[in-house]
Amino acid sequence: MSKTVVVDYEAGNLRSVANMLTFLNTAFEITSDKDKILNADRIIFPGQGHFGQAMNNLDKKGLVP
Repeated sequence: MSKTVVVDYEAGNLRSVANMLTFLNTAFEITSDKDKILNADRIIFPGQGHFGQAMNNLDKKGLVP
């Protein structure tokens, strides 16, 4: 089974993405765990309007090399 991960970086619209994936009957996990993200087959970054803040949050979680 393929793994779909929705990245929780405390800035994206998680609820909308989760609702759509549920509607599409797609198994997924919402996480900020680096290992789970790196091992996922599909990665979804929920959109949000402030790129700078999103990058800061990703960096704080150790998700930016």
